[in-house]
Amino acid sequence: MREDTDVVIVGAGLVGLSLAAALARSPLKVIIVDSRPDSEDAQQVTKSRDGFSLRSGIAARVSSISLNSSEFLRRIGAWDRIAADRLTAFTAMHVWDGRGTSHVDFGGEDDKPMGHIVENFCIENALVEVLKEAENIDFQWQSVLSEINHMDDGYDLVFADGREIHCVLLVGADGGNSKVRELCAMRTIRWSYRQSALVTTVETVLAHDNIARQCFTKYGPLAFLPLPDKHLCSVVWSVKNVDELEALDDQEFCELLTSSFEGQAGGVLGVDKRLSFPLVQQHAMQYVNNHVALIGDAAHTIHPLAGQGANLGFADARCLSLLLAGTKLEGRSIGDIQLLKQYQRQRQLDNVVMASVMESFKRMYNTDNPAINWFRNTGMRFVNENASLKSIIAKLAGT
Repeated sequence: MREDTDVVIVGAGLVGLSLAAALARSPLKVIIVDSRPDSEDAQQVTKSRDGFSLRSGIAARVSSISLNSSEFLRRIGAWDRIAADRLTAFTAMHVWDGRGTSHVDFGGEDDKPMGHIVENFCIENALVEVLKEAENIDFQWQSVLSEINHMDDGYDLVFADGREIHCVLLVGADGGNSKVRELCAMRTIRWSYRQSALVTTVETVLAHDNIARQCFTKYGPLAFLPLPDKHLCSVVWSVKNVDELEALDDQEFCELLTSSFEGQAGGVLGVDKRLSFPLVQQHAMQYVNNHVALIGDAAHTIHPLAGQGANLGFADARCLSLLLAGTKLEGRSIGDIQLLKQYQRQRQLDNVVMASVMESFKRMYNTDNPAINWFRNTGMRFVNENASLKSIIAKLAGT
């Protein structure tokens, strides 16, 4: 038996859930489908350390949430549901070149938050709470999409268990390996960075003082992001030799982190479980087609250098939700290609610009060429001494 709805969102991650929450007060009927069994429960683990092996109680996957994104999450009812002890505001950023002498500092003058570091599942759980209270939203977990059939008035979706759903608008929010994008034959431009992001949580000798720090090491960009415990940081290290780093025991890894981070944390005392994933640059050549739209990583993925992936996805969700909310007043179909192209025009340029900036930074810091090393150190000093330019860069990062 076929089920009919207005919108199907494939993917119950940060971006898909945020779009659904933004539509929770709309007249649209929305179904969210995801192959996972359910949302993840909060960890209740007391911090402990045995030698260099750490149990932090913090999930490895975190996001840097800009002020614009937190305001969006607040507006749709999720931000204030995140427990205060799982949020960390960072008030300054310190960036330096480990192979040079230059650095750039942002913020820190008035202790105002520049953004927050939050575990991904905490945001997801808050969004799920919002959606469970919405009468027009339905969850369908453990739903594996197997077939998409384009119809004149939308799409018929067929799932592995034989269920069928018909929707007017299909939204792909199912990540970089999007099944929606694949089945709808929406092409991408893609290349591998030949790097992986290694993520974990560490305990440090010195308190982080709510400062986000990033060093460009010989292995790749290394970020220490502050967490609620003043001696815990989330680490994101983009490296080529991830297998070698994962093969190190905890003591060896802590010692390598300490030296690579140039003692900024006063030394790394312990490391939690390490995870890694490959890094690719990918951009859909079109975000939309008749009755279908891509958002978040399904439309674009960028290097985690500036931690903007989640923020770009939230901006996609915010933009698309505002356009969809106005369709009833305008008497337009939510699957109208001209309406969807408005979303594409508004978001594609911003996403391409951010991806290009991150690609430029990545290439500039992924070389030992003496001339380029001199250029980037001179450039960093120039930026650090130019308050107006730093303000522009900070606003760009506040997507």
